[in-house]
Amino acid sequence: MRKKILNFFRLDSNWYRCIIILLNLISMYCKLINQKINVAYGLDNGYTYPTLVSITSILENSDSHSYYLFYLLVDKNSFNEENKKIFRNLEKKYDRCEIIILEISGEKFSKANLERYPMATYYRLLLADLIPDANRIIYLDGDTLIYSDLSDMYNLDMKDNIVLGFVDNSFKKAQEFGIRTYRYVTAGVLLINLKKIRKDNYTQKFFEFIDKNQNKLTQEDQTVINIVLHGKIDLLPPEYGIWNFNDKDKLLYHNNYNSKNSRIRAYNEKDVIKAWKFPNILHFVRAKPWKKKTKHTHDRFHGDWWFYAKKTDEYEKILSFYDVKE
Repeated sequence: MRKKILNFFRLDSNWYRCIIILLNLISMYCKLINQKINVAYGLDNGYTYPTLVSITSILENSDSHSYYLFYLLVDKNSFNEENKKIFRNLEKKYDRCEIIILEISGEKFSKANLERYPMATYYRLLLADLIPDANRIIYLDGDTLIYSDLSDMYNLDMKDNIVLGFVDNSFKKAQEFGIRTYRYVTAGVLLINLKKIRKDNYTQKFFEFIDKNQNKLTQEDQTVINIVLHGKIDLLPPEYGIWNFNDKDKLLYHNNYNSKNSRIRAYNEKDVIKAWKFPNILHFVRAKPWKKKTKHTHDRFHGDWWFYAKKTDEYEKILSFYDVKE
């Protein structure tokens, strides 16, 4: 059909050019409305419910043109069938999504530091190998809420970077490895260029770094990502990954790279305040809503989490599991 249209207008070069432009625009639009967005989570049984709430918030706020492929990275020996079923039920509840459960052997990380977090936190280092057909992916920790469709984030220009993330003000930890950088990011919200990781064999470099620095991984895989990928990291816009600060002073303190020199900031102050008021992705790095004994609190983000928890099919079980009063 396309060939017949082009032949019909070929005699008039102006018409021909117009039709070419129109067909290209239609093609671009068709790709947009059918865009597939890859999103990954690393979790264990203990983080089933927070991850369920996070995914639910994505699907409740997704646009009709987005189709989500959720990759759940779990331990093959311990993640139970009941929890797998909880996630697979999302495919029945929401049309435009697919749940892919990737079971991983924890033996791969036998030399990794596990002082603060479970082994699942390291699984994101394997994404390039686990999903060989994907060029990029959004990685989220389960303690996140998503307030808008993720297509804009997914399509950000990454330039020559491998990772974009929200700023972490513990950048001085890089100095332990002889690196001075302000581009130090939180590993819980990332946009990752998987194609570049494969091209430059960074997965192997991750494991070589872990082997050599077992006692220095004070922030687990976050240390690995920031040091191994140094020079290939930049910041996401602040609305993608803002922390759940409960007041503006703490927000702005975090935004300052150096509290003695407020001119050195991760983000423009107006931008970070706007992101805090109207986040696209909120990261519960601080107080976790499910760890409170009541749903009722003055913290607006706390209430938002329970709003999406109530939209899941596991709401009553969530209340019971965390012993939270209605």
